[in-house]
Amino acid sequence: MKRRAALTGLMILALAPLAPISDAWADAGKTVSATKVFPFLESMLKLPPAERARIKVGYALRRDGKPAAGVKAALVEASGARTPLPIDDRGRFERLPTLAQLQAKAQLHLDVPADAKFGTVMLLDPVLKPSADYDARELVATVEESNSTIRKAAGAMAMLAPQMEGLAFQKAESGVAIFPNGSSRPLPSDAGTVIFTPGQLKGAARVRLAKTPTAVDYYNSKK
Repeated sequence: MKRRAALTGLMILALAPLAPISDAWADAGKTVSATKVFPFLESMLKLPPAERARIKVGYALRRDGKPAAGVKAALVEASGARTPLPIDDRGRFERLPTLAQLQAKAQLHLDVPADAKFGTVMLLDPVLKPSADYDARELVATVEESNSTIRKAAGAMAMLAPQMEGLAFQKAESGVAIFPNGSSRPLPSDAGTVIFTPGQLKGAARVRLAKTPTAVDYYNSKK
């Protein structure tokens, strides 16, 4: 069973139209346009908050295909104001530019040698708290609304954007989908990760897991 590609358990969208790995931007030196480092973030932030409430957007810095930890980064605005953008030990940005900063053409400054080459990867996570018991309608809405958000942000390239098939509950061990008539069906699992796909479990009322998952990811059998 295939799960989505992962960087320390987080979604990496490998399709170039929505989440390119852009090593080339570092050729410009230590400073580069923030919109180039954070592709599609502006499109995401332009959507009404209610339309993106079920999906969390993140970005990770990579070097030679691996997480780039220990790099200092700062957002530099036209006024000269600098905002630190901390990067954690997985290479993930802990803070992102705002829509206003992106539209004002802010630059990202990396404290690295001018010839150092890096790339960024767009990360998407479902906004769901780990639990051992879910309303199945909430899970279905998370998948459907997240896919709608991705399509809207992709714009003209929506047809090439990845579509999430379901959700993956890490280290939940096992689980069942319970239907209104009281019947149940076991959920597929792979190495302790339980998979819920709305398309295969239509009409389910609840999802119950053997253990509270350590994290909830999107699931895409094609990745």
